[in-house]
Amino acid sequence: MMNVRKMQLIAVSLLGLATISSFGREARAQDVDAGERIAKTWCAGCHVVDAKNRKTANDAIPSFSSIAKMSSTTSTSLEVFLSTPHGRMPDYSLSRNEIRNVSSYILSLRGK
Repeated sequence: MMNVRKMQLIAVSLLGLATISSFGREARAQDVDAGERIAKTWCAGCHVVDAKNRKTANDAIPSFSSIAKMSSTTSTSLEVFLSTPHGRMPDYSLSRNEIRNVSSYILSLRGK
């Protein structure tokens, strides 16, 4: 039989895991929202960043939705790409957190 102390410890552990899990979902939602704001501010001049805004400076520039649907697109590949200077893309010097947010936003478009 389990004693009361062990049962309390298990209950506290489960409560802690549930709390951490809910914070994780909230943080991911905030990351996507923050990423969308950054994309609309810095990227929308060249890329189509959402379905509502179809204006783009150049048809050869991929939309965020098409980037999201590429089989090679992962959070890691996006973070590496966005943290590496590219001759054809402006260097906005995004922070690591901003890069994660934009990556989260792009990946959120995968099912749309």
